[in-house]
Amino acid sequence: MALVANDLANAMMDQMGDAWQIVKNEPIPSPPGEDARILFLAIARGLLKYMEQHQNETIKTIALGGGSSVNVTSLDLNITSP
Repeated sequence: MALVANDLANAMMDQMGDAWQIVKNEPIPSPPGEDARILFLAIARGLLKYMEQHQNETIKTIALGGGSSVNVTSLDLNITSP
């Protein structure tokens, strides 16, 4: 599965109403508009760019069942540009 900035931004938009309700304890006054989408898209792009630049430092070990683990020497997060 590729990590795509637009998909991440859409997931953020989908969660905006729930987050607002939890923090403000009231429904979001109106659905997030285009300005919110631009903000989420910029955050998603920045996050994925950072992860791509540092992917070999992101995950060093994967824990397996039974208490064993595997060291990760190279990682490809499959990040695609918009």
